[in-house]
Amino acid sequence: MKRAIPASEPPFPVEFRTMLEQILRHAGRVQGARMQSLRTQRQALQQSGTFHGHRAYTQGDDLRRIDWNAYARTGSLFVKLLAEEEARAATVILDVSASMGVGTPSRWVSSQRLAAILCGLSLVHLDAVALVADGVTSYAGRRSVGLALDRIEALRLLEGVREAELPTRGSPGRVHWISDFVDPEVTERTLHRMRRIGMRVTGWVAAIADDFAIEAGGWRMLCDPETGREQPVRVDAELAAAMTRELQVLQRQQEQAFARTGFVLQRVSLPTDSFEAGKWMEAAWSFRR
Repeated sequence: MKRAIPASEPPFPVEFRTMLEQILRHAGRVQGARMQSLRTQRQALQQSGTFHGHRAYTQGDDLRRIDWNAYARTGSLFVKLLAEEEARAATVILDVSASMGVGTPSRWVSSQRLAAILCGLSLVHLDAVALVADGVTSYAGRRSVGLALDRIEALRLLEGVREAELPTRGSPGRVHWISDFVDPEVTERTLHRMRRIGMRVTGWVAAIADDFAIEAGGWRMLCDPETGREQPVRVDAELAAAMTRELQVLQRQQEQAFARTGFVLQRVSLPTDSFEAGKWMEAAWSFRR
Protein backbone atom coordinates (compact mmCIF):
# COMPACT_ATOMS: atom_id res chain seq x y z
CA MET A 1 0.00 0.00 0.00
CA LYS A 2 1.32 3.44 -0.95
CA ARG A 3 1.21 6.05 1.81
CA ALA A 4 2.57 9.56 1.43
CA ILE A 5 5.31 10.62 3.84
CA PRO A 6 4.96 14.22 5.12
CA ALA A 7 7.46 16.73 3.76
CA SER A 8 10.38 17.51 6.09
CA GLU A 9 11.13 20.99 4.76
CA PRO A 10 10.12 23.18 1.81
CA PRO A 11 12.56 22.47 -1.04
CA PHE A 12 12.09 25.73 -2.93
CA PRO A 13 12.14 28.79 -0.67
CA VAL A 14 12.20 32.20 -2.32
CA GLU A 15 16.00 32.23 -2.13
CA PHE A 16 16.24 29.02 -4.15
CA ARG A 17 13.87 30.25 -6.85
CA THR A 18 15.84 33.49 -7.16
CA MET A 19 19.10 31.58 -7.37
CA LEU A 20 17.68 29.18 -9.98
CA GLU A 21 16.59 32.11 -12.15
CA GLN A 22 20.17 33.42 -12.04
CA ILE A 23 21.54 30.01 -13.04
CA LEU A 24 19.15 29.72 -15.96
CA ARG A 25 19.99 33.21 -17.21
CA HIS A 26 23.73 32.58 -16.86
CA ALA A 27 23.53 29.18 -18.57
CA GLY A 28 21.79 30.85 -21.51
CA ARG A 29 24.62 33.36 -21.92
CA VAL A 30 27.32 30.73 -21.62
CA GLN A 31 25.77 28.62 -24.34
CA GLY A 32 24.76 31.53 -26.57
CA ALA A 33 26.93 30.52 -29.50
CA ARG A 34 25.79 26.92 -29.35
CA MET A 35 22.15 27.93 -29.11
CA GLN A 36 22.50 30.23 -32.10
CA SER A 37 23.87 27.27 -34.05
CA LEU A 38 20.92 25.14 -32.97
CA ARG A 39 18.45 27.83 -34.00
CA THR A 40 20.07 27.96 -37.44
CA GLN A 41 19.82 24.19 -37.79
CA ARG A 42 16.16 24.25 -36.77
CA GLN A 43 15.35 26.95 -39.31
CA ALA A 44 16.91 24.81 -42.03
CA LEU A 45 14.77 21.86 -40.93
CA GLN A 46 11.51 23.78 -40.86
CA GLN A 47 10.84 23.28 -44.54
CA SER A 48 12.23 19.75 -44.83
CA GLY A 49 11.18 17.98 -41.61
CA THR A 50 8.47 15.33 -41.45
CA PHE A 51 5.28 16.44 -39.72
CA HIS A 52 5.03 14.72 -36.33
CA GLY A 53 2.24 16.49 -34.45
CA HIS A 54 1.31 19.69 -32.62
CA ARG A 55 2.03 21.46 -29.38
CA ALA A 56 0.42 24.56 -27.92
CA TYR A 57 1.86 27.87 -29.08
CA THR A 58 3.97 29.76 -26.55
CA GLN A 59 5.23 33.32 -26.81
CA GLY A 60 8.41 33.48 -28.87
CA ASP A 61 7.59 30.58 -31.23
CA ASP A 62 8.18 31.22 -34.94
CA LEU A 63 4.87 32.46 -36.37
CA ARG A 64 5.61 30.61 -39.61
CA ARG A 65 5.15 27.33 -37.75
CA ILE A 66 1.60 28.07 -36.59
CA ASP A 67 -0.93 25.65 -38.07
CA TRP A 68 -3.66 28.05 -39.17
CA ASN A 69 -5.91 25.19 -40.26
CA ALA A 70 -5.85 23.86 -36.69
CA TYR A 71 -6.61 27.39 -35.46
CA ALA A 72 -9.64 27.58 -37.77
CA ARG A 73 -10.95 24.29 -36.37
CA THR A 74 -10.25 24.84 -32.67
CA GLY A 75 -9.80 28.56 -32.11
CA SER A 76 -6.48 27.82 -30.34
CA LEU A 77 -2.94 28.38 -31.58
CA PHE A 78 -0.74 25.33 -32.21
CA VAL A 79 2.67 25.00 -33.82
CA LYS A 80 3.71 22.11 -36.03
CA LEU A 81 6.27 19.65 -34.69
CA LEU A 82 8.70 18.09 -37.13
CA ALA A 83 10.14 14.62 -36.58
CA GLU A 84 13.61 16.13 -36.16
CA GLU A 85 12.34 18.23 -33.24
CA GLU A 86 11.19 15.25 -31.19
CA ALA A 87 14.73 14.86 -29.86
CA ARG A 88 14.66 18.44 -28.54
CA ALA A 89 13.05 17.22 -25.35
CA ALA A 90 14.18 15.60 -22.14
CA THR A 91 12.66 13.26 -19.58
CA VAL A 92 13.38 13.71 -15.85
CA ILE A 93 12.54 10.69 -13.70
CA LEU A 94 12.41 11.45 -9.97
CA ASP A 95 12.38 8.48 -7.61
CA VAL A 96 9.72 8.91 -4.89
CA SER A 97 10.51 5.76 -2.89
CA ALA A 98 10.77 6.12 0.88
CA SER A 99 14.52 5.42 0.95
CA MET A 100 15.09 8.82 -0.66
CA GLY A 101 14.27 10.44 2.68
CA VAL A 102 17.54 9.57 4.47
CA GLY A 103 20.07 12.17 5.59
CA THR A 104 20.00 15.63 7.16
CA PRO A 105 19.17 17.55 5.08
CA SER A 106 17.55 14.64 3.33
CA ARG A 107 18.53 13.28 -0.06
CA TRP A 108 14.93 13.90 -1.10
CA VAL A 109 15.19 17.67 -0.72
CA SER A 110 18.48 17.73 -2.64
CA SER A 111 16.94 15.49 -5.32
CA GLN A 112 13.97 17.83 -5.69
CA ARG A 113 16.35 20.73 -6.20
CA LEU A 114 18.40 18.69 -8.65
CA ALA A 115 15.23 17.86 -10.60
CA ALA A 116 14.25 21.53 -10.61
CA ILE A 117 17.58 22.56 -12.13
CA LEU A 118 17.48 19.79 -14.75
CA CYS A 119 13.90 20.67 -15.71
CA GLY A 120 14.74 24.37 -15.81
CA LEU A 121 17.77 23.89 -18.06
CA SER A 122 15.76 21.60 -20.34
CA LEU A 123 12.99 24.16 -20.70
CA VAL A 124 15.51 26.92 -21.43
CA HIS A 125 17.62 25.00 -23.96
CA LEU A 126 15.11 22.53 -25.38
CA ASP A 127 11.43 22.61 -26.36
CA ALA A 128 9.88 20.41 -23.70
CA VAL A 129 10.44 18.23 -20.65
CA ALA A 130 8.47 15.30 -19.25
CA LEU A 131 8.58 14.87 -15.47
CA VAL A 132 8.04 11.28 -14.32
CA ALA A 133 7.40 10.70 -10.60
CA ASP A 134 4.05 9.39 -9.30
CA GLY A 135 2.71 10.12 -12.78
CA VAL A 136 3.84 11.91 -15.93
CA THR A 137 3.54 15.67 -16.45
CA SER A 138 4.82 17.47 -19.55
CA TYR A 139 5.93 21.08 -19.85
CA ALA A 140 6.91 23.21 -22.85
CA GLY A 141 8.64 26.55 -23.07
CA ARG A 142 10.64 28.78 -20.76
CA ARG A 143 7.51 30.13 -19.09
CA SER A 144 6.71 26.65 -17.74
CA VAL A 145 9.66 26.57 -15.32
CA GLY A 146 7.51 27.85 -12.43
CA LEU A 147 4.83 25.23 -13.11
CA ALA A 148 7.44 22.46 -13.08
CA LEU A 149 8.81 23.70 -9.75
CA ASP A 150 5.33 23.79 -8.24
CA ARG A 151 4.76 20.18 -9.34
CA ILE A 152 8.09 18.96 -7.94
CA GLU A 153 7.48 20.79 -4.65
CA ALA A 154 4.08 19.11 -4.28
CA LEU A 155 5.52 15.60 -4.65
CA ARG A 156 5.73 13.37 -1.57
CA LEU A 157 7.73 10.24 -0.85
CA LEU A 158 5.60 7.11 -0.90
CA GLU A 159 5.90 4.10 1.38
CA GLY A 160 5.62 0.79 -0.44
CA VAL A 161 7.37 2.07 -3.59
CA ARG A 162 10.62 0.21 -4.30
CA GLU A 163 11.79 2.19 -7.34
CA ALA A 164 10.70 4.97 -9.66
CA GLU A 165 7.64 4.29 -11.80
CA LEU A 166 9.50 4.19 -15.08
CA PRO A 167 8.05 4.62 -18.58
CA THR A 168 7.27 1.39 -20.43
CA ARG A 169 8.31 2.74 -23.81
CA GLY A 170 11.04 4.94 -25.22
CA SER A 171 11.13 8.60 -24.21
CA PRO A 172 12.14 11.51 -26.42
CA GLY A 173 15.57 12.98 -25.89
CA ARG A 174 17.85 12.09 -23.01
CA VAL A 175 16.46 10.56 -19.84
CA HIS A 176 17.74 11.92 -16.51
CA TRP A 177 17.01 9.36 -13.77
CA ILE A 178 17.36 10.76 -10.24
CA SER A 179 17.45 8.08 -7.53
CA ASP A 180 19.52 6.58 -4.72
CA PHE A 181 19.86 3.29 -6.66
CA VAL A 182 19.89 1.34 -3.39
CA ASP A 183 19.62 -2.03 -5.16
CA PRO A 184 22.27 -2.16 -7.93
CA GLU A 185 20.98 -5.48 -9.29
CA VAL A 186 17.49 -4.07 -9.79
CA THR A 187 19.02 -0.89 -11.21
CA GLU A 188 21.04 -2.84 -13.77
CA ARG A 189 18.05 -4.92 -14.90
CA THR A 190 16.02 -1.74 -15.26
CA LEU A 191 18.80 -0.04 -17.23
CA HIS A 192 18.98 -2.98 -19.63
CA ARG A 193 15.22 -2.72 -20.18
CA MET A 194 15.47 1.03 -20.71
CA ARG A 195 18.24 0.50 -23.25
CA ARG A 196 16.20 -2.12 -25.14
CA ILE A 197 13.29 0.28 -25.60
CA GLY A 198 15.55 3.04 -26.89
CA MET A 199 16.17 5.27 -23.86
CA ARG A 200 19.44 7.20 -23.48
CA VAL A 201 19.95 7.46 -19.73
CA THR A 202 22.06 9.53 -17.38
CA GLY A 203 21.78 8.52 -13.73
CA TRP A 204 21.95 11.17 -11.00
CA VAL A 205 22.59 10.76 -7.28
CA ALA A 206 22.19 13.81 -5.05
CA ALA A 207 25.02 12.99 -2.68
CA ILE A 208 24.74 13.47 1.09
CA ALA A 209 27.45 13.36 3.75
CA ASP A 210 26.53 9.83 4.84
CA ASP A 211 27.33 8.51 1.35
CA PHE A 212 31.06 8.89 1.96
CA ALA A 213 31.75 8.13 5.61
CA ILE A 214 29.88 7.24 8.78
CA GLU A 215 31.15 8.97 11.88
CA ALA A 216 31.41 7.14 15.17
CA GLY A 217 29.25 8.30 18.05
CA GLY A 218 25.56 8.80 18.45
CA TRP A 219 22.76 6.51 17.37
CA ARG A 220 21.46 5.30 14.01
CA MET A 221 18.14 3.77 13.04
CA LEU A 222 18.91 0.55 11.18
CA CYS A 223 16.22 -1.19 9.16
CA ASP A 224 15.98 -4.96 8.72
CA PRO A 225 15.50 -5.45 4.93
CA GLU A 226 13.59 -8.70 5.53
CA THR A 227 11.03 -7.47 8.04
CA GLY A 228 11.16 -3.70 7.55
CA ARG A 229 11.52 -3.25 11.32
CA GLU A 230 13.72 -0.40 12.56
CA GLN A 231 15.96 -0.51 15.61
CA PRO A 232 18.22 2.15 17.13
CA VAL A 233 21.89 1.11 17.26
CA ARG A 234 24.78 2.95 18.88
CA VAL A 235 27.55 3.58 16.33
CA ASP A 236 30.98 2.81 17.76
CA ALA A 237 34.25 3.08 15.80
CA GLU A 238 34.11 -0.54 14.57
CA LEU A 239 30.53 -0.26 13.31
CA ALA A 240 31.26 3.12 11.68
CA ALA A 241 34.21 1.62 9.78
CA ALA A 242 32.14 -1.38 8.65
CA MET A 243 29.29 0.83 7.46
CA THR A 244 31.71 3.08 5.56
CA ARG A 245 33.17 0.04 3.77
CA GLU A 246 29.66 -1.09 2.80
CA LEU A 247 28.92 2.36 1.38
CA GLN A 248 32.06 2.17 -0.75
CA VAL A 249 31.05 -1.28 -2.04
CA LEU A 250 27.56 -0.01 -2.86
CA GLN A 251 28.93 2.92 -4.83
CA ARG A 252 31.22 0.64 -6.88
CA GLN A 253 28.28 -1.65 -7.62
CA GLN A 254 26.16 1.30 -8.73
CA GLU A 255 28.88 2.58 -11.04
CA GLN A 256 29.41 -0.90 -12.50
CA ALA A 257 25.68 -1.29 -13.17
CA PHE A 258 25.71 1.89 -15.26
CA ALA A 259 29.02 1.06 -16.96
CA ARG A 260 27.85 -2.42 -18.01
CA THR A 261 24.79 -0.93 -19.68
CA GLY A 262 26.72 1.83 -21.42
CA PHE A 263 25.23 4.68 -19.39
CA VAL A 264 26.75 7.30 -17.08
CA LEU A 265 26.15 7.84 -13.36
CA GLN A 266 26.70 11.35 -11.99
CA ARG A 267 27.08 12.14 -8.28
CA VAL A 268 26.59 15.77 -7.35
CA SER A 269 26.90 17.43 -3.96
CA LEU A 270 24.56 20.40 -3.80
CA PRO A 271 25.34 23.23 -1.34
CA THR A 272 23.34 23.01 1.87
CA ASP A 273 24.55 26.12 3.69
CA SER A 274 23.28 28.87 1.38
CA PHE A 275 21.64 29.71 -1.93
CA GLU A 276 24.54 31.77 -3.23
CA ALA A 277 24.37 31.49 -7.01
CA GLY A 278 28.15 31.12 -7.39
CA LYS A 279 28.31 27.98 -5.25
CA TRP A 280 25.33 26.44 -6.99
CA MET A 281 26.70 27.29 -10.44
CA GLU A 282 29.74 25.15 -9.74
CA ALA A 283 27.51 22.21 -8.81
CA ALA A 284 25.15 22.82 -11.73
CA TRP A 285 27.86 23.15 -14.37
CA SER A 286 27.80 19.45 -15.28
CA PHE A 287 23.99 19.39 -15.53
CA ARG A 288 24.14 20.78 -19.06
CA ARG A 289 25.66 17.61 -20.51
